[in-house]
Amino acid sequence: MGKQKDKSFPVVGIGGSAGSFSSFEKFFTHMPADSGMSFVIIMHLDPHYKSQLTEVMQRYTAMPVIEATDGIAIEQNKVYLLPPNKDMGIHNRKLLLLAPSKPTGIRQPIDYFLQSLAEDQWNRSVAIIFSGMGSDGETGIRMIKEKLGLTMVQDPETAEYDSMPLAAVGTNLVDFVLSPEEMPQKLIRYMSHPVLAEEASDQVKSSIENANAIQKILMLLRSHTGNDFASYKKNTITRRIDRRIAYYQLPDYGHYVDYLQENPQEIDTLFNELLIGVTKFFRDSAAFDSLKNKLSHVIQAKTKKESVRVWVAGCSTGEEAYSVAMLLIECLDTYKSKDKSRIQIYATDLDADALDIARAGVYHSNIAADVSPERIERFFVKKEEQYSVKKELREMIVFAQQNLIKDAPFIRLDLLCCRNMLIYFTTELQRKIIPLFYYALNTNGIMFMGPAETIGGFTDMFAAIDPKWKLFERKKGNIQMNKIIDFPFHVAKQPMNITKIEDPRSTASEKSVVAIFNKVLIDKFTPASVLVNEKGDILYSNGKSGKYLELPSGEAVVNIHKMAREELKYVIGNSIHQAIAQEGTVITEAVKLKEDKHVRMVSLKASALREPGMEELVLLVFEDQGLLGKKPRTGVITKDNSNAKELEKELVYTKQRLNNTIEQMETSLEELKSTNEELQSTNEELQSTNEESLTTKEEMQSLNEELMTINMQYQAKAEELTRLNNDMKNLLDATEIGTMFLDNNLDILRYTPQVRKLFNLIPTDVGRPIVHVVSNFETPFDENDIKEVIDKLTIKEIDVKTKHNEWYRIRIMPYRTLDNFISGAVLTFTLVTDYKQMQSRLQVLQDYSASLMNTIGEAVIQLDIELSVLAVNTRFLEIFQIAEKDVFGKSLGGFLKERWKTEIPDQLLNKCLRTRVTQSALINIGEKEPRTFELTAKPFAEETNTTPLIVVMINEQKESRK
Repeated sequence: MGKQKDKSFPVVGIGGSAGSFSSFEKFFTHMPADSGMSFVIIMHLDPHYKSQLTEVMQRYTAMPVIEATDGIAIEQNKVYLLPPNKDMGIHNRKLLLLAPSKPTGIRQPIDYFLQSLAEDQWNRSVAIIFSGMGSDGETGIRMIKEKLGLTMVQDPETAEYDSMPLAAVGTNLVDFVLSPEEMPQKLIRYMSHPVLAEEASDQVKSSIENANAIQKILMLLRSHTGNDFASYKKNTITRRIDRRIAYYQLPDYGHYVDYLQENPQEIDTLFNELLIGVTKFFRDSAAFDSLKNKLSHVIQAKTKKESVRVWVAGCSTGEEAYSVAMLLIECLDTYKSKDKSRIQIYATDLDADALDIARAGVYHSNIAADVSPERIERFFVKKEEQYSVKKELREMIVFAQQNLIKDAPFIRLDLLCCRNMLIYFTTELQRKIIPLFYYALNTNGIMFMGPAETIGGFTDMFAAIDPKWKLFERKKGNIQMNKIIDFPFHVAKQPMNITKIEDPRSTASEKSVVAIFNKVLIDKFTPASVLVNEKGDILYSNGKSGKYLELPSGEAVVNIHKMAREELKYVIGNSIHQAIAQEGTVITEAVKLKEDKHVRMVSLKASALREPGMEELVLLVFEDQGLLGKKPRTGVITKDNSNAKELEKELVYTKQRLNNTIEQMETSLEELKSTNEELQSTNEELQSTNEESLTTKEEMQSLNEELMTINMQYQAKAEELTRLNNDMKNLLDATEIGTMFLDNNLDILRYTPQVRKLFNLIPTDVGRPIVHVVSNFETPFDENDIKEVIDKLTIKEIDVKTKHNEWYRIRIMPYRTLDNFISGAVLTFTLVTDYKQMQSRLQVLQDYSASLMNTIGEAVIQLDIELSVLAVNTRFLEIFQIAEKDVFGKSLGGFLKERWKTEIPDQLLNKCLRTRVTQSALINIGEKEPRTFELTAKPFAEETNTTPLIVVMINEQKESRK
């Protein structure tokens, strides 16, 4: 949070794009003017458009609406707007305007501001995403949630454009998904909860009752998930718990414990909250530039047969692992190497859901703000509004679930990335993990940490090669790892004892008299002594022990048996053994040490020490008795120095050693007998097991051959399936016919790209019912037509019109499997706009032709190729006093023969049909009142088979009428 002396207040960043004006109106209409919050609106605006947004927003709220200026300090109960063609950040609650760093189309102004807001305001930050196209705001949501802020997203069902809300919801990090009018009340209730109040927070959490409640929560987490968060920073854990308490509006920690017991699914939610790991591609790009330079040297130093091993610990959703993989490939290109098999990358995380996203390798289009166009083109494939990593990049990385605290590490590493992970661990746990990283790395291996992380006091293990971006190199040398780490590694071990080193610049005046007295007493008057364990490892030393111990050549060791002078080795070994066996003190006097031309007498005292919870220790005290032949310093009884006396003492000492050796040999012999019997029994079992293993080996070889055969068949099938998928894709694309596959529940299984013109579909709509997807038809899509096809196993065709005045013919067919099982329906959408337009024009022409026929004074008849009547005009119906239905489809020759009692019309029509020449004839009918009709038959066209084929005109002569 920003370093403010005054009381902080929530800062709400609201992002919106296309279709979000109504959302802003509903939100601010329901937001009180005295909420105590500050609101910052970030919208996608045309860089050259003179915005009237301030005047528009002022209509929705009584709060002052201000267009942001560079350096303006935000205040409570005010609304600030992003100016066009600017990027905006926030620092210490001041809005800062910058020139756009990316071209239009790649810029993500909402993400840019929300990331800045998260770093500046932490848990007092709020992110809200409204309607819009694209995925801007998705990364910002992650950053706000990482810093303990609140995230809210408009319900995609209420959004005019749901791409941005769906991208945000897809992070699984959104606290509330609501309609805009519901957000203000939830926001106010959450931010005003007492547990989030800064002035009372620490006092509340420090009470014994709440401390016990937090321990109960951790116990429930461990029991339910198997993961212990006791080594995580208490402040991080309690703040995450605070968010859940405020989310449910519970009074305190005790009530939250009750809620967890009653609702076990909330334990999983809290577990995911604690595991929030936010990352993005090339986070801190300058750090990755520095890393790339160092990796070039690592690859250059490798031989062609050596591989480059990388471990990305805490990889979250995989962006960091893919970023490192891209750098390594680019480094290989520098040295003109194409052997990517040399690169082995292991990426691990505790969050299984995050690993699923990483394995899929599909990310939203907003990554274009962090990944250069050249890298996107080389390493990604664009699928609709998303980017998918290419196969060559994906196959370089192995993603696995791992608990860093308990599970074994990867070893022989050239690079270890652990960015922004150690900051969540306690100091004690960090002191355990950093030596573990030292153990995992090769000499000169690189450790890449986050900007806020350090190696603590382990400067003997790592050297900083880029202090600014926390790049460290493993130092050369051999450090005894068994002194630092116990394997298997676990967190139950007690913290390491760190010996405090006094500052030599401290003056005596700063120390107490008692401290000075103790120091002088120990240094000047206390004999040299060392504390060892049963194996002889030196744990602590005091005084000047250089007279008795020497540093051996070769590998540095701290063991009394290897460091003791030759004359003391057997004495020390025997004393340690006797002290432990007798559980007391063993004194060996008058041990001779050669010193130049003199002999020094030394007394050795070995005392066994037993402390609860510790291994058995022995304190060895060396007491100098002076040079041989001189008066001893400490009241040692003077004895005769004759050779007989000396030999006698050596004999006694040798006898003691011999007795100890015999006792040890007898004990060892009995143990060896017992061990021999056990080994004989074990040998028989091993022989039996060996025979079974041989049989099993033969069976495994046979099984392996079968598996290889099956594997080859599967590979062939997979290749065939890939070809078929490619053929199917090209076939569907070539036909330009939209196709959609539904299951029996009318849920969408698959669709071709052409369908998106008719339905507002995105990739996440697969699996949703088709009735839940908005269509572009003038009339709503009727699901009953599809159900009828599935139930009756029929085929149905429907012509529908879109809102853009286009016609489509929907053909609905049942989906039949190879075993003739009905498993849904197939919908094809064929564009028939041209056909509909031609049909409409033809209808107009027919109507026009009919109207022309009715204006002619003669009777006109249209005939088809069978000389049947297709159409007649009004005059024909008047002459014969007949309705159109009584003559439609009948033979005209037969009709006239019946009426006029003559064969002439039939002969005339057949001749016209045969010769394709116009034929005419006069026909007289009637005896009492004779009438004469002129019959003319004209072919419609000479070389056509279409209808109408012949047009016949009947004209009654005027003389006959008289």
